[in-house]
Amino acid sequence: MASDDPGTATDWYEVLEVSPNASREVIEAAYRSLSARYGADPDPAVRERRRELDAAWAILGDPARRAAYDAGRAGPASVAPVPEAPPPGTIVACPRDPGVETALRCSRCGTPICPRCLVQTPVGARCRGCARIARNPIYTLSAGGMARAAAASLVGGLVMGLAWGLVLLPFTFGFFAIFVGAGLGYAFTRVLEFATGRKRGPAVVAFAIAGILVAWGVMAILVPEVWLYGALPAGIAAYLAYANLR
Repeated sequence: MASDDPGTATDWYEVLEVSPNASREVIEAAYRSLSARYGADPDPAVRERRRELDAAWAILGDPARRAAYDAGRAGPASVAPVPEAPPPGTIVACPRDPGVETALRCSRCGTPICPRCLVQTPVGARCRGCARIARNPIYTLSAGGMARAAAASLVGGLVMGLAWGLVLLPFTFGFFAIFVGAGLGYAFTRVLEFATGRKRGPAVVAFAIAGILVAWGVMAILVPEVWLYGALPAGIAAYLAYANLR
């Protein structure tokens, strides 16, 4: 983990997405908000992000350490100063939407922003450049994860379709169809979680539903005269997979 040494390449203000002029209250609010966003997910990328947040708060939340860090940042190697923003309350034309006058300023860089272009964040309204909306790693599926999810969807669909058509067929009708659908939904949720490392999001949901359709198709091939009765269990399974993996 990086330290508060002035020579470090880590910008702790960037980590917490706040301005170097932000008050301690704003910094604390940013830290708590970002920590809550990443939660306790075991994904390595999420854990690394939480470590960065903790390190940034340890430095910027302590007045003495923050002062030492700021002194290092203000040395000769620091970047060129940002041009002074117009005083708060001054009405100017929005740089992104020139036809709109505004007195709002980005809470991070002070750039004028208007209601059309601002991005509301947990630490105030920001311009789009400072908002830096990053996708939560929990919802980011790599190419390898996509391949594993596709394989799990296909193999799981074939296996469960065979079990459905050869073993569970008597339970496809009437009240028992609810239990077949619940079982399929639970099974595909667990299979996709295992294949993707507990990822979530539309892509994972799509693979789960595709697997359910494969299972339904296999059952329909084995017992074509009852394929329509499988619509209810398949629908229940798809809904449960969506609710668990969205």
